[in-house]
Amino acid sequence: MFGHPEFDLFEAIYTTRSMRRLKPDPVPRELIMRVIEAATLGPSGSNRQPWIFIVVTEPATKEFVAERYKRAWDTYYLSAEKRVVMETQPDSPAGKTLKSANYLANHLAEAPVLIFPCVKRYTDERHAGRPMYGAIYPAVQNLCLAARGYGLGTSITGLHHIFGEEVDEMLGVPTTHANEILVPMGYPKGRWGRPARKPAADVTFFERWGKRE
Repeated sequence: MFGHPEFDLFEAIYTTRSMRRLKPDPVPRELIMRVIEAATLGPSGSNRQPWIFIVVTEPATKEFVAERYKRAWDTYYLSAEKRVVMETQPDSPAGKTLKSANYLANHLAEAPVLIFPCVKRYTDERHAGRPMYGAIYPAVQNLCLAARGYGLGTSITGLHHIFGEEVDEMLGVPTTHANEILVPMGYPKGRWGRPARKPAADVTFFERWGKRE
């Protein structure tokens, strides 16, 4: 049985970076359910809880998704300019990110768990079928933080939705829900660490835009 890990909240926040290089070791189902439970405790307007989490561990389904993800990466994302950065500036911040993302694109099927957080679409005329993104992204962040507490690496991507109709059909996602998020999860090959970020003072204004004091 897995209890809740003793883990400092701010340690989790400061070190939960994208971990795209994952070991193929299986993740116990109870741990998967623990991190999804944490996701369901995220904020939700009017307590709608408009989410459904599809967990994929079957190799054939992972291969199906991975093939389309790789095609999307090669065809629509990895431009000639980005390839040059990845190959000629591999140790730059952009180069490291591209290498990591490129690894995921070429090894997605090896991730032991693929989680597809799906979110319900609004049915009223005003919102015209727009997904309830205000609820799903806080839930996904909770999921990633909980995974970090259990020593599991995650990343957040949406590249699979370029072939979304095929993926949705394979997973049985109804048109009432949007499936634009994919969270690969597993035990990481790399080390945890604080990601490079701009100082908070550089991205904060007080009272109005442009006012820092």
